[in-house]
Amino acid sequence: MINREVALPFIAVVILSVGLLTLTSVGTALDIQKQFIGVGIALLPLTVLWILGRRGLYQFTPAFYFIALFLLLLTFVPGFGVTVNGNRAWLGKGIFQFQPSEFAKLAMILMLSRFMREPVRSLKDYIPVAAISLPVMALTSADLGGVVVQMAVTLGMMVIRGIPWRHFLIGAAILVVAIPTLVVPHLKEYQIKRFTIFLNPDADLRGLGYQLNQAKIAIGSGGLTGKGYKQGSQSQGGFVPEAHTDFIFAPWAEEQGFIGGAFLILMYLALFWRMTAMGGECLSNQDKLVTGGVLSLLGFQVFVNLGAALGFAPLTGLTLPLVSYGISSLLSVSIALGMVYIIHRDRFTEF
Repeated sequence: MINREVALPFIAVVILSVGLLTLTSVGTALDIQKQFIGVGIALLPLTVLWILGRRGLYQFTPAFYFIALFLLLLTFVPGFGVTVNGNRAWLGKGIFQFQPSEFAKLAMILMLSRFMREPVRSLKDYIPVAAISLPVMALTSADLGGVVVQMAVTLGMMVIRGIPWRHFLIGAAILVVAIPTLVVPHLKEYQIKRFTIFLNPDADLRGLGYQLNQAKIAIGSGGLTGKGYKQGSQSQGGFVPEAHTDFIFAPWAEEQGFIGGAFLILMYLALFWRMTAMGGECLSNQDKLVTGGVLSLLGFQVFVNLGAALGFAPLTGLTLPLVSYGISSLLSVSIALGMVYIIHRDRFTEF
């Protein structure tokens, strides 16, 4: 069957174009070159997905998952793991350096969908969910933001699968007790500060609070129509930290104004609306779960990244999908959207 879905790739290309345009304004020549190379590299896994199709994707899911775990383990091996920004979570060198955790999220979504086809009926139904998600979380525990994303994805997929209200309330109660008593005491001071500084940025005016304030100043100074391409005084002057990665929305909003910022947000909403519709058109529960997992992944990252830039969400270090600089992020988001596309394309085929 010929897939006539054009909205998803079109919206994705528009969002990607926003990212490339912003990067050419605030990024270095090397950053720009590497990101464009990343766009070219992304065509390879997308081509593989196109050929594999839905049937092949599901057949190789266990292999993908265990390869992802192996790569995560390699980051702990001296000589293999590479430390970036104090986090030993990378492999490779130069243009071939990548973050295995970005791809482990997708492998986790695929593996969870394999064992979550039926609604939750008893506590034993949570066993395969924990057996699949906890190893990934444990191996990426140094990246607290990444773990939070994995938790959000798992919860999103469980909601789609169906959770009894009493289980949901019990889980919420456990988290309320566990976070302050078991989680927070094991966090480092800088991790706690990143998750709480948005509540009072003035508490650290020389550090994280400075980042938040400068991002908000840049966004606010853009006004209605913006200052124009490469005309943002805050972003061009280097006042906005991580302007090409974590806070890339700030220079975009400063240069393109409220209209540009609203346009980007509307594009993300359109992307999520289309993914929701595509998931609803799938017949298989597994198809719905994969689509819902990707939607949870991207939706959570967009919400937290934009929230951090605007000052109402913690600083988790999450990238803005298809916009922030980073080849690993670009590849993983491209693959995630490719998965949704081919699953929808082949939704009437048996596997």
